[in-house]
Amino acid sequence: MLREYHLKEGQIEVTVIGIEERSGKQIEKMEKKKVRLTLDNGTEDIEAKKEYGRIGLREIKIQRITEEALDQGGVLSQEDISKYLSVSLRTVRRDIKKIKQRGIQVISRGYLHNIGRGQTHKVKIIGMYLEGKTYSEIKLIARHSSGAIKRYIESFTKVLMAQSKGIYERKEISAVTGISEGLVKQYLGLITESKKDKIRAENLKDLINRNSYRSGIKKTAKRYSRPLGAMMGGLL
Repeated sequence: MLREYHLKEGQIEVTVIGIEERSGKQIEKMEKKKVRLTLDNGTEDIEAKKEYGRIGLREIKIQRITEEALDQGGVLSQEDISKYLSVSLRTVRRDIKKIKQRGIQVISRGYLHNIGRGQTHKVKIIGMYLEGKTYSEIKLIARHSSGAIKRYIESFTKVLMAQSKGIYERKEISAVTGISEGLVKQYLGLITESKKDKIRAENLKDLINRNSYRSGIKKTAKRYSRPLGAMMGGLL
């Protein structure tokens, strides 16, 4: 599978502590990971700033870069967040507290191994969509742009469609969708939980039915030469 490794405009590449490293070791002896973080997401961030203001945009950036790091096998400290967003540590802590009050976890180093991954904003947003909430309702609660919400749902749908075609292993799903194994794991967990709820289960079926005609997927990932998104006309 071909993936884009070059930096996009608005991104930086940094070295952070690996996700599996626990406290107690000297920093220099800990495993490090190179990760790409999106500090400026272009028009999407402009839209978010207009709608939620400067502080609201910063909260979105905090959620975005912490999850980008996790998806790539790293974890940011609150000091890292402070440095990359050019704000004080006190500001970062205040913003994280506000985000958590909305029921969304911000997973930074120091919290990861104490509380686990928790429910990240992507999973929270997709969960609301599966409950039948509209984009407007989700925007009001999650404070994300319509573009971001749509992108998360499309990303989740790739994983759902792969599973519906008999591809169950995280590594295989990651290979055919171009989505990190960490995020695939979160989405698979959401699918499993959603099947237990009548409304969510119906909406899962609806997503599959609405997207199945786009897919020429075989029942094994080994036959793929291109990522699922490309095979489905880029619509997912």
